[in-house]
Formats: sequence, structure tokens, C-alpha cells
Amino acid sequence: MKDISAAASVMDFARAIAPITPEEFFSEYFEKKHLVVRRGDPGYYRDLLSVEDIDHVLTTMQIPATDMNMVNNGAPVDPETYVTQSDHIDPVRAAQQFAEGGTIILPGLQRRLPKLAAYCRALETVFSCDLQTNIYFTPDNAQGFKTHYDGHDVIVLQTHGSKTWNIYESPLVLPLRSQAFDPKTFERGEIIDTFVLNAGDMCYVPRGVVHDAIATDEMSLHITTGLLTPRWIDMLIDAITDVARRDPAFRHAVPPGFANDGFDMAGAQDTFARLLARAVEQAEPAVTLERYAAEFRNRRNPVVPGQFMQFVKADAIAPGTRVRARPDLIYRLFSVGAGEEAEIVLDVYGTEIAFPAHVEPSLREALTRGGAFAVGELAGDLDDEGQAVLVRRLVREGVLEALD
Repeated sequence: MKDISAAASVMDFARAIAPITPEEFFSEYFEKKHLVVRRGDPGYYRDLLSVEDIDHVLTTMQIPATDMNMVNNGAPVDPETYVTQSDHIDPVRAAQQFAEGGTIILPGLQRRLPKLAAYCRALETVFSCDLQTNIYFTPDNAQGFKTHYDGHDVIVLQTHGSKTWNIYESPLVLPLRSQAFDPKTFERGEIIDTFVLNAGDMCYVPRGVVHDAIATDEMSLHITTGLLTPRWIDMLIDAITDVARRDPAFRHAVPPGFANDGFDMAGAQDTFARLLARAVEQAEPAVTLERYAAEFRNRRNPVVPGQFMQFVKADAIAPGTRVRARPDLIYRLFSVGAGEEAEIVLDVYGTEIAFPAHVEPSLREALTRGGAFAVGELAGDLDDEGQAVLVRRLVREGVLEALD
């Protein structure tokens, strides 16, 4: 029987960076230094995004003007030169601007292309963060942005053509969001690495690493995925704010006159230090971390291809029906209540789904099985019909999908 799974063809994080392993990436490169993977396989990312995909999007989908912009050698291209009177992209005029050296930038294209959506879902599962995905389509020998650094880490997949990249000495390590790139005050350092990123190659650039890229003698298409990771400073500030909501000592005003000459700064510094120590004593790291995790899970809208037909199929699910978990689920299981009132709750897609506590072993295996299975094969004390009831509910909730 044919498995209709699309998961096997999804470009996930491990495939995107291979032969580097995720373990090697996080130990040697993440937030430390840039990484370049050369493959000599121009078609490696082609199924994820091709020039033909871009042509189809731009020429048939009536893209709103807000969903695309263009730059030419670091300068924005006037939208009036490629936008219609109805505020949509004019593909004819956009092509003309492209021919004159304009780079086409398509942010959020994963909302239109399922293959990109699946790739982004896979990365979200690894990094537990929101993503900012931009597609850059650059004519030959052209440059979009001038030398700069980004305020977030980026993973770049070259899907067509090639670009020459330069990496420069970088004065700022892991900049805060408030330390965004400012071209008015920026002075680039010496080049420390130059490489050509060909189709099928990838690179990772940590935030703050200064770089630029220019297309070679062929047009270039690449995917840049920005990792909008939460920072420890964000969590620390939120944790202290939580303390201040409970403890009025943090809500007092700084002593009047503290800016005047002769003010007793020693006393104010002592108060500052005592409050810091008090914050450490009262902060609740587990609460703050779980809140961030819950907020991320709640922001993750369901991407469930075929769900309407799955809902129709659910009624026919019976012992022996083959099913599997949706790929790249991000969820949490937790218990509530006690005794006969005890429940196991599945928190997924911003929804909490409660089940009787005794289904927990079967529920856990259904979520973690890692491939297709037949109703009746799950662990636990549910009989075949009980497993069918559980699976029907999970299919209707978009957590599992029926394959038969």
C-alpha cells in the first residue's frame, strides 16, 4: 500500500545543512561563526524553490504591493515603477526593473508555497522561534544590499545561480535589537573570508557578522531565513517585571535629585544592588520559560494540508486504519486533576485538548511513533476500538492524518 506521506520530501534542518550534523552546528557554529557548505549539486534545493516557482508567483498570483519590494545596489526602487493603480505588482514592469539591476525581495513567501511552509515548520521545530523568510531574486552582476550586518541569525539556501559573498571583521558580537545596523555610523572592517555560493550550497551567518553579496554572471535566487530567537536578556527583563508586579519595593521612584551634583550615589547604588539580589531570590525561571514556550506554541497557526478531507475520513477510521502524526508538531502534554477526574491535556496549535488520563501511553506513542502505524498497534491499555476513538479525535484536531 502506498504511503501518501509528503514528509519524506520535505527539506528539514538536517538535510539543509548536511553533511554538517545539527549537533556539530550547535556546538561549533551557532552564534559563534559563519558556516559555508559546498555540495557541487546544483539541484539540491531545487524542489524547495525554483526560478519557475518565482515566475509563477509573480505572473499569476496577483501579488499585493505590500508583499514585494525591490532594491538596486542598496537603494530602494520606487514602487510606482512596478506597482499597478490597484496596488498590485505589475509583473511586466517588475521584469523591466529586474533587467535594469533590481533585486526582487519576497518576504513571507511560505504563506503561498506549501514547500516553503513545510521547510519553515521544520526549522521552527528545531529552533523554537519565529522565522522571517525573504526570497532574493537578483539579476546577473547585480547587488541588492550593500555591506551590512543583520540583527538576527540567517540561514541562506542558494537555489539557482550564484553569488560572491564577503565576510568582514565584525565589531559587534550578537547585537541586541536596539543595536540595529546604522549605515550612517557604520565602518566596515577588513575582509576575513570570500566565497562563491553556488546553487545547492548553503551558508549560515550569525547576527552581527558583517557581510555583502553580489550576483556573478548569472541571475541568482536564494532563500534567507532569519531566526527571531528570544534572548536571555528578554527573559530576564520579563522575570524581573513579574517580580515587580508582586513586590512594591521595585516600584518605588529613584530618589529625587539623583541627577544633581552632590547626590549620595553610594546609597542609591546600595539600593540598586539590594533590589537585584531580591529579584534573584524571587524570580521564577520555570514560570518565565514556560510562558515563552506557551506563547510560541500559541503563535504557531495550524498548517494542515488536506484537513477538510481528513475530517471526512475520520468517521471511517477503524482498527487497522493506517495513520501518522502531522510532521513537525510542537506540543506539550501535561496532567491535571486527580483520581477519577484526572486528565492528560495536549496543548497544540494554541488549543488544549483534554483526554482521560488512562489514554496517556497510547497518546504519547501516537505523537512520537515517527512514522505510519495502524490503529490497534499503540501501547497502553486501550483496546482496538478505544484506539480508534482516540485516533478519530486526533485526526479531527489536525494532529494525526489518515493514510488509507
